[in-house]
Amino acid sequence: MSVSEAATSRAVATILIVDDTPANLALIVEYLEARQFRMLVAQGGEEGLQRAALVQPDLILLDAIMPGIDGFEVCRRLKVRESTRDIPVIFMTSLADTQDKLTAFAVGAVDYVVKPLQVEEVMARVNAQLALRAMHRQLTAANRELEAFTYSVSHDLRAPLRAISSFAHILYKDSSENLGEEGRRCLDRIISTSARMATLIEDLLLYARTACAPEGAVPVPLPPLVQHLTMIFLERIASAGARLEVLEPLATPLGDPTLIGQVLNNLVDNALTYRCVQGIPQIRIASKRNGGHVVIQVADNGIGIEPEYHEKIFQVFQRLHSRDEYPGTGLGLAIVAKAVRAMEGDVSVESAPGRGSTFTVRLPAAADSGSQADQNR
Repeated sequence: MSVSEAATSRAVATILIVDDTPANLALIVEYLEARQFRMLVAQGGEEGLQRAALVQPDLILLDAIMPGIDGFEVCRRLKVRESTRDIPVIFMTSLADTQDKLTAFAVGAVDYVVKPLQVEEVMARVNAQLALRAMHRQLTAANRELEAFTYSVSHDLRAPLRAISSFAHILYKDSSENLGEEGRRCLDRIISTSARMATLIEDLLLYARTACAPEGAVPVPLPPLVQHLTMIFLERIASAGARLEVLEPLATPLGDPTLIGQVLNNLVDNALTYRCVQGIPQIRIASKRNGGHVVIQVADNGIGIEPEYHEKIFQVFQRLHSRDEYPGTGLGLAIVAKAVRAMEGDVSVESAPGRGSTFTVRLPAAADSGSQADQNR
């Protein structure tokens, strides 16, 4: 759907204008009302914040210069609140300085119009933002439907797969001697393929569940999660002769404890799966404060990744090796990327063949996420 099509097909939209000068409002309000918009007016920052939270308008037109809290602070507060952060804000102001425009965009505005206003220009910008918002809602809804479908199908496949696996094991136990060598070979293949499909289904279910973003980010202390990881991977670490090093202290990110635990779990699992062939496998976990973010790194000295695959590996079902070489479903790093996005962070990798990999996760920082020494080390 194009921007113009989305604008044409939109339902009646509600627009909130926040401006302390009524004379500035009359022309715009009249013009937009004549085009079937529902118009609301607030003559001050505090009133604008209250109305935005109560009404949930589709768009906010905001003046920058107002008594009390100015428009920049109003926009900043709108973007902090969960209930209003996704409402697009267009500044309408007499401030024409480049720095003022940069400030507006820095606090979360999507557009900026300088007074005196040209109603046709305002209308064009309003339509464009409403169309983008409509398309975003449609894409979000479609994505949720697709993920719900994936979850449902994966969930429904588990019961018949369990039956296949169970009967195959019973047949192997009770009648394998009567099957002959070829029959046993086929039965072994059924059992191994069923186990691989069960793992794939569980990973698909996990990927679908990861779509559910946390209701609110909380400080997540990392030491308990890392300690739990050590227990989970204790046998694999020992059997691989690997070393797991944790660089303390660990800075504290904001996020969801379950999602962060899943991210660390998958990154450590990835490091153990693609470990070096020669020498001692080494895994290092670190977390430090960097400005308003916490940077979590999981590094290894494994087989490494070609540069052209550094972005592709975070996509669903991206495998760089055959199942005979390395086990897996191609969903582990996709789950990591999706979980990190749900917490408003990002993930990247630095790697080269034979030189190991360092996965870097950036998440918002908790207020007490480390001392100055942590930040500088």
